[in-house]
Amino acid sequence: MLDALIIGGGPAGATAALLLARAGRSVAVLEKSAFPRRKVCGEYVAAPAASFLRSLGLSLNAEIHRIALWAGGRVIEAPLPAPYASTLAREDLDAQLLELAARAGALIFQPLKAVSLNRTPNGFVCEGLQARTVIAAHGSWEPGRLPTQAPRAAPRRTDLLAFKAHFRAAGLASDTIGLAPFPGGYGGVLMLGDGRATYACCLRRDALEALRRPGLSAGESVFRHALRASAGLRAAFAGARRDGAWLASGPLRAGIRSPYRDGIFAVGNAAGEVHPVVGQGIGLAIQSAQLLCTSIDAPAEYARRCRRLYARALWPSSLIARLVPHARVPWLLSLGARLSHGGFSRAAASP
Repeated sequence: MLDALIIGGGPAGATAALLLARAGRSVAVLEKSAFPRRKVCGEYVAAPAASFLRSLGLSLNAEIHRIALWAGGRVIEAPLPAPYASTLAREDLDAQLLELAARAGALIFQPLKAVSLNRTPNGFVCEGLQARTVIAAHGSWEPGRLPTQAPRAAPRRTDLLAFKAHFRAAGLASDTIGLAPFPGGYGGVLMLGDGRATYACCLRRDALEALRRPGLSAGESVFRHALRASAGLRAAFAGARRDGAWLASGPLRAGIRSPYRDGIFAVGNAAGEVHPVVGQGIGLAIQSAQLLCTSIDAPAEYARRCRRLYARALWPSSLIARLVPHARVPWLLSLGARLSHGGFSRAAASP
């Protein structure tokens, strides 16, 4: 009988496994994918999460000191507030965190997909494993039959879909993150420490349907659309070449889920999502796992603190998503960054 069974080995699940195992709990993780695995993600690590990861011994890339907005023909740059964020390829982050959890004593079952979860008099049973409690860390984009997974919904015109690819030889400073809005969505660019650039973007389903071109993948169609809309993006990728295939995921629906219900905790995107323009997905996943591990014996307290974490993140992300395409002066861009940075750091620190 395990103390906790964690479904999903991404940043939220691996962090929860690591911290619980270090606290002496018996923990197992079910992760459906073999690592390393590529995943749609902006690969931006916000300051609180970057500090935590470095404390674990993970090597992150250069700090992000500046933000650039490439909107149409405009190029606006502004400084970011300290402490600084960083970057790390998602395949490296996931693999290293899960390895640390294993070293701490967590049992890792990988690749193994959880397809059913049944209640027992003493807890739960999932894929032959028994546990007193279950932690859902499976994200939100993939529907399934687990109680914490949303049923498959009919496509909606307003669905926000996400795409990502890596590029070589992009022209962007390692300490800068670039934002490039385009009709129907926006994209972001940053450098990884191995010479690759990450381009990740989101747009509405109806916008994607309007711009799809025969013979091109959805990701490539969106990228060419974004290039036409931004002189700064065109300049940064003038000599770049794609490294690997386009990845796609979604739909993303911002909001707060149920952090705890009927004996099942939720962390990361299973607990809530914010608008990805602020790049806080990894940070919130890690912060929610940290909150859980300090209050796993007090479910109501965890649910309250987790809702506060995501509620304080939702309004800055929504505001920034509206501000960025219309920014004309650097201070407005810095203000948006400070709203995001300050909101998340206060939420993480609040008891």
